[in-house]
Amino acid sequence: MNEKNLFSTDADCSAQAEIYASIDVRKRLVVEYSCSYDDAPQRDFDRRAVVDSEDTAQMAAYYKVGVEQLPQLLFDRCGVPYDSTPSEADGVFKEALDVILDSGVHYKLSNL
Repeated sequence: MNEKNLFSTDADCSAQAEIYASIDVRKRLVVEYSCSYDDAPQRDFDRRAVVDSEDTAQMAAYYKVGVEQLPQLLFDRCGVPYDSTPSEADGVFKEALDVILDSGVHYKLSNL
């Protein structure tokens, strides 16, 4: 599996958020967003956006990259290359989903 970290929070934050983009074994683009709170575990969540394999191939063609390069493309367009604050995570996830939609394909969003 090809995976790229788009966002991570600083380890000292009371809320930890991470966003990863990957290509799974079925050649689908997957963007996962997880967040956990030290002081409020009831607010923890995991979200996943999955682009089916046909749409993943169409997205790669739209951006003129190989399918395996899509996680890097998402990082280049909206990733944060340093540990950040949790408040920025929602914006990065939204930007990643917008890059997907801009290519004319769709994703399925689910809570894990």
